[in-house]
Amino acid sequence: MKDVEAQGVNKIVLLSHVGYVKDKEIAAAVDGIDVIVGGHSHTLLSNTDEKAAGPYPTMVKDPAGVDVPVVTSYAYSKYLGELKLVFDDSGKVISAAGAPKLLDASVKPDEAFAAKVKELGAPIEALKQKIIGSSTGPIDGSRDTCRAKECEMGNLVADAMLDRVKDQGVQIAFANGGGLRASIDAGDVSMGEVLTVLPFQNTIATFQLKGEDVVAALENGASKMEEGAGRFSQVAGLKYSVDASKPVGSRISNVEVKDGDAFKPIDPAKVYGAVANNYTRSGGDGFKVFAEKGMKAYDFGPSLEDTVAAYIGKNSPYKPYLDGRITVIAAPAAEAQPAAEAKPAAEAKPAAEVKPVTETKPAAEAAAPAATAPATTAPAATDAAAMPTETKHVIVKGDTFWDLAEKFYGNGFDWKKIAEANASLKPRALPVGGELTVPAK
Repeated sequence: MKDVEAQGVNKIVLLSHVGYVKDKEIAAAVDGIDVIVGGHSHTLLSNTDEKAAGPYPTMVKDPAGVDVPVVTSYAYSKYLGELKLVFDDSGKVISAAGAPKLLDASVKPDEAFAAKVKELGAPIEALKQKIIGSSTGPIDGSRDTCRAKECEMGNLVADAMLDRVKDQGVQIAFANGGGLRASIDAGDVSMGEVLTVLPFQNTIATFQLKGEDVVAALENGASKMEEGAGRFSQVAGLKYSVDASKPVGSRISNVEVKDGDAFKPIDPAKVYGAVANNYTRSGGDGFKVFAEKGMKAYDFGPSLEDTVAAYIGKNSPYKPYLDGRITVIAAPAAEAQPAAEAKPAAEAKPAAEVKPVTETKPAAEAAAPAATAPATTAPAATDAAAMPTETKHVIVKGDTFWDLAEKFYGNGFDWKKIAEANASLKPRALPVGGELTVPAK
C-alpha cells in the first residue's frame, strides 16, 4: 500500500476473489484500502433480505480505525451490485451506500450486445449441441456438495481421468471441487453441458507422487472447508476420511489406495502414479505439493472436457453414483461456511444444480440494473414438518426445486426428490401457474 500511495494514488479499491470472510479479515488487517469488492464465496449481502450474510456494504474498521466498505453480490449474474462512494479531496471515503439489484426476467437484454454474443458464439454452437451420451439421473455438481464431500460429478470426472490413463500405471485421480461448475440433468447429455461443467480448457496431467505427499495433497484439499474453497479433493482409485473439526494439517485419515479389486492402506514411502488437471498439477488451488514433489510430470494430455465426454459416451447411459470413497467424520461449524450463508431465498437455486446452459447464450440475467432485490421471508418452520404424504404445489414466479425442497423438507439438498418426481419439467423454466408433485419427506 505504501508503494502505491507513494505514486500519488489516494483512492485504492481492492478487487478480490477470496471470499467474504477473508475480505473482512483483510480489511481489518491492512491500512490504506478504501473499498473491497469481493467474490468467490457467493455471498449475498443486503439491507432488506433477512437471509443475507450481512449488510451492503459491510463496514469493517482497519488498523487505523477507518471504516472500509466490503461488498459482494452473490453469483451467476443473479444480482448486479451497485455501490455509490463519495471521497473527500484527500481520497478518504466519507459515505458509502448501495444495494444488490436483482436481474430477473423483467430486465431485458441489450439487443445489440445479445446479437454480438450470438454472432461470436455461432462457430461452436454445433459442437455444443452434439449429444455425446445420456444419464439415467441427475449428476450433482453443486458447489455445496462438491466442495464439502463426495459428489456424483466428482466421481464422474475423477473416474474419467483415471480411466483415460490407467494403462500408464496411474492408480490415483484428483479432481478439485472448484473445477466442477455445474450439474447435469437426467436424459441426453450434450457437449455444451460438459463444457459448462468444465469450462476452463484444462488438460490431463500425469505425474508420480509418494504416498506421504498424496496425504499432504488431501490435507490441502481439506484445509479450507470452512470457506467452501474449491481445493476440496474429489478422487478416484482412493478412499479417505476427513474430520474438519480438527486443525488444518491433521484432518485426513484412513487413506487407502485401490490395488486390483481391493483397497489397501497407503504406503507413505511408495511412489504412486497420479493424474490431475494441469491447473492443480502446477500448484493451483494450493496444491504446491504437486508442483514441488511431483515426479515425471507431463501436463499436456488430452483436454479434460473431451476426456469426460468420451467417458460418458463409452458408459452411456451413464448411471450417477456415490460409493463412500470420501467419509466426512465431521463437517466445519455451520457459522464458518460463507457459501452456506450466501444462498438467497426464492430468487435462484445455485446454477450448478440446474441443467446447464451453453456458455455464450445471452440471457436475461446479464443486463442493465434493475430494481433493488426485495426482502424475502424465510419459510415457516411448519412447512418442513408437515409432509407426511405427497402433496401438490402451484408454481409461482421465482420457484426452484432447491427452494421448494427447503420449504417442504427443510433442506435444499433434497431438491432431487422433487426433480425426479417431475421429470418432464425443466428446472430453469418452471411454468408459473402449473402444478408439480412434492413427494413425501
